Amino acid sequence: MEDQEPRPIRLNLNLFGADQPTVAEPLDPEKDTFEAFEERYEKEQEIDEGKGAAILAYVPFGCFVALVRYKDNAFAVKHGKQGLVLTFFELLAGLFLIPKLSEYFWVTIVFFCLASLIGGIYHAVQGKEFRIPIVGDWFDKRIDV
Repeated sequence: MEDQEPRPIRLNLNLFGADQPTVAEPLDPEKDTFEAFEERYEKEQEIDEGKGAAILAYVPFGCFVALVRYKDNAFAVKHGKQGLVLTFFELLAGLFLIPKLSEYFWVTIVFFCLASLIGGIYHAVQGKEFRIPIVGDWFDKRIDV
C-alpha cells in the first residue's frame, strides 16, 4: 500500500430521514471553504429563527405573522406566501358553504387545503421550502413582501 495522506472527513447527521445519506464524506477543499461554511451556518440560523413562523403560516391567517413580523427572514416569508395562498383558498372554500353552491367544489378545495397544510407544516419542520402545487408558483410571482 502506498502511503497516502489521511483525508479529513465530515459526518453528515441526518435526523429527519431526508434524502442525504448519513455517512462520513471527505472534505472538498474547493467546496468546503470558510465562506461556504459561514454561508451554510447563517442559512441554518435563519431557518431555525423562522421555523415557528413558517409552521404558523399554514394555520388560517397565521401567514400574516410570517409576512409581517418575520419579513426579514426569507425562510419564514417563503412559507408565509404559501400560507397566504392557502388562506385565500380556505376563504374560497368558506364561500361554498353558502347553500346552493357546488358541494363537490367545496370538498375538493377543502381537501386541497388540508393536504397543503400538512405538506407545508411537514416541510417547515424539516427546515425545507414548500410550494403549494398548481397555484404556488403563480401566487409567489405576484406576492411581493
